[in-house]
Amino acid sequence: MKSYLKVAAVVALLFMLGSIPVRNAHAEDESERPGAKEQAEVDRANKALDRVYRDLMSKDPEEQTSLKEAQRAWIKWRDAEANYIARRDAIGGSSRRVAYSEAELKLINERIEMLKRYASQAPED
Repeated sequence: MKSYLKVAAVVALLFMLGSIPVRNAHAEDESERPGAKEQAEVDRANKALDRVYRDLMSKDPEEQTSLKEAQRAWIKWRDAEANYIARRDAIGGSSRRVAYSEAELKLINERIEMLKRYASQAPED
């Protein structure tokens, strides 16, 4: 009788454990993280920015050094500006991450347009 009770207790315990939801860390989609969608948009915009920048660098070899310096300075400014905007606009936590990405995206898109204007004015080789 005791062995029957032990088996029943083990079965009951296994049944209870099987009904507890277990979070699978690997199954969680990365895009569900707050700010992931915005970061993906920033990544796409950065790729577009890189294409426009490379195109402009190839147009006027005499201006490459100053353009490279300007781009490096702009990147530092963009990061500081996006951080300022995020701190000003967001409460904290994941909302700050989202606000940072949104600000960064806006600044990158503005830079793309500026570089496109420069490219349209650059002398052709």
